[in-house]
Amino acid sequence: MSESYLSDDKDVSASERHRVAQRITWVSVVVNLVLTALQVVVGTLAQSQALIADGIHTLSDLVADFVVLLAARHSRKEPDADHQYGHHRFETAASMVLGLLLLSVGVGMLWGAVGKLSAPDDIAAVKPIALYVALFTLLAKELLFRYMLKAAERVRSNMLVANAWHARSDAASSLVVAMGILGNLLGYPMLDPVAALIVGFMVGKMGWEFAWNALSDLMDRSAT
Repeated sequence: MSESYLSDDKDVSASERHRVAQRITWVSVVVNLVLTALQVVVGTLAQSQALIADGIHTLSDLVADFVVLLAARHSRKEPDADHQYGHHRFETAASMVLGLLLLSVGVGMLWGAVGKLSAPDDIAAVKPIALYVALFTLLAKELLFRYMLKAAERVRSNMLVANAWHARSDAASSLVVAMGILGNLLGYPMLDPVAALIVGFMVGKMGWEFAWNALSDLMDRSAT
């Protein structure tokens, strides 16, 4: 994942990065609002812990989107007395926030899934509509990822790349969730919380990688 981090390109202006960040982030906000409501509501009605966990993961994207908007606003400011080299560290700091957010969400998912697996007799049969929503979410998140990553690479922004991969993590987790729900429907009820457990691990791992890369970047800049 560290290969997704891009070096700064001085040919890309701060105003251009800000414009691109605002556009793709607001698109992400709309998509994630719809998906969060759909996943949580349907997950609750269909009794799918995996779909609910994926919905919470999508909700974390909304928080991440607003972090990106705030960071983009600050990073476009010109150098001043307190920031002689500009405000570009806001992007790296935002990447760290995204990483810590993912890490905390992953830990929460792991905790909930372990709780379900410790009481297998209480695991309910999932309704088929949960599978349809998981597949729809998978498609929506993959399309969102491709759109965001293309724009992020064009303006060479680490922060936007991190947020794009955040969307991809949702696409990957939705695939796992769909498989878990399908297993539940085929008569293996434990596969739903197992899917939630796997999603938690995937999210936590990606969060750790983003936070560590951002911290390393901040430390490198401080040493120069």
